[in-house]
Amino acid sequence: MDARVSKLIELIVEALLIAWLGYLTVYQNYILYHWHRGLPLPSRYPSLVAGIIMGTAFFWYEWDKFERESAERASLPAGEGSVEQETAGGPENESE
Repeated sequence: MDARVSKLIELIVEALLIAWLGYLTVYQNYILYHWHRGLPLPSRYPSLVAGIIMGTAFFWYEWDKFERESAERASLPAGEGSVEQETAGGPENESE
């Protein structure tokens, strides 16, 4: 499987989990604040929309970051992106 497809599947699963947990958190907080006062149960649709917005925002942010990283890797000359640069504290700079 291509790295791009596997990253897409991973991000979709993470976004769905964040959307579900976001929905549950928003709805639970609303119920805890209002329901114990004897009011009728609120509609779930605003909380559902908030969860969908959270999941979509997460997916968009992570996919955009992935696209930028893959574009940077593609623009590097061959060989530079696969090996990390050695730091200043490497063995060739030891004075002892």
